[in-house]
Amino acid sequence: MHPLTVKHVCEIVDGTICGEVNVAATADGCVIDSRHVQQGDVFIALSGTQTHGVEYCAAALRDGAVVVIVEESVADACLTPHISVADAELALAQLGWQNRQYSDALVVAVTGSVGKTTARRMIAAMLESVHTGIQSPRNFNNHLGVPISLLELQSGDEFAVIEVGSSAPGEVEMLASVARPDFAVVTTVSPAHLDELTSLKAVQQEKQALVESLSTDGVAFLNIDDPLVAEMQKSASGRVVTFGTAEWAEVRATAVVTSDESLRLTVDGDEYTVRACGRHNVTNVLAAIAIGLEVGIAPEQINAGLATYEPEAGRCCLLQIGAWTVIDDTYNASPAAVNAAIRTAEDFQHCRHRVLVLNDMLDLGDQAADLHYGMGAALAASTLDHIAVTGNFAGDVVDGFLASGGALNRISCFASLTTLTAMLDCLLCDNDLVLVKGSRATRMEQVVESLRQLALTDVAERRAA
Repeated sequence: MHPLTVKHVCEIVDGTICGEVNVAATADGCVIDSRHVQQGDVFIALSGTQTHGVEYCAAALRDGAVVVIVEESVADACLTPHISVADAELALAQLGWQNRQYSDALVVAVTGSVGKTTARRMIAAMLESVHTGIQSPRNFNNHLGVPISLLELQSGDEFAVIEVGSSAPGEVEMLASVARPDFAVVTTVSPAHLDELTSLKAVQQEKQALVESLSTDGVAFLNIDDPLVAEMQKSASGRVVTFGTAEWAEVRATAVVTSDESLRLTVDGDEYTVRACGRHNVTNVLAAIAIGLEVGIAPEQINAGLATYEPEAGRCCLLQIGAWTVIDDTYNASPAAVNAAIRTAEDFQHCRHRVLVLNDMLDLGDQAADLHYGMGAALAASTLDHIAVTGNFAGDVVDGFLASGGALNRISCFASLTTLTAMLDCLLCDNDLVLVKGSRATRMEQVVESLRQLALTDVAERRAA
């Protein structure tokens, strides 16, 4: 964060000083988790799921915070000097917005139903080959995460790659007003967060809000291979750069070669390679290449940046666990993401069997049962050797699979995740590929951990024998 006096902080958040606060003190950081407080931070006390941040104000000041910000509604519970505000979350957004105002960095905002995090990480890796900057930590893409990310900007930063998510109408518009992006990237539009967004058209309109937020000087980078993203071209006030595999894409992959561990694609005669499995990642690589070319980075430097890319945990991470090749794709699941997972597993060459372990796709509203049934049909048409399913909608997946001609011996249904993990040893053979997929709340990372434990047990038993 750019240094601010406490007095200036108070003015930005429209706050009121309560008690003996040192208004001349300098703040150069901002946190909402008291465990992360460092010397010179502003601590904003937010309401948590179990406790309120106001309970940690004294600890934050003791650990080096120069001031704490507290909502008027809970100010009576705060026994320390503080800045009182009407809305603590708004105060966080105001500080994030102001810090962005102070920065000359190029702000790249990335949204989409799937691919946001991977695209963000690839873009940042590419830009870091030449420039200094920051990116959103992990999946900090909501009303708290975006301003926190912007507050990481400091003097000297030349770029910020900010992930922008949404689970309800109007969120992208609000987040864009805080981030004020120079570039907007849209990866895909597909069924996701349908509890609130209710329809695919509503999802498209929500993502389109990022494009609409750009000024006439801004540039929209759109995945032309997705028809719903391509339609956003008419919503941009400034220039549009399209990317994809279609012949009319401005940044076009004319050759794509996949291997078990990497993607290789050719754009305008230049070859680019990135360590990522799954053909769906072509979209994300092209987004990074398009931005690199737009800002004048040479192809060899783009390649050098992409070579440093590492996937985030739970997002198509390739692991060798014992005798199995495991793709940990447990971070989230939606119809588009599961279809991508199917294609990734099908493309794998050096394995005995291709096995998908699948739990529920959540937040699909009234369409959940139908979309899981449709996923069963997609799995029946795939070349996967076996599918193991569990979850509340596992029956719908099985029904769709069998109704579409899937062989009964290709699918197993388990009443619980515990039962599934207990049966993994019986399901798998040496040299199998195992792709593990499910929405975050289904805790499919437990399957990956169970595989690790099984591998350790196998090693111990072999040594004992």
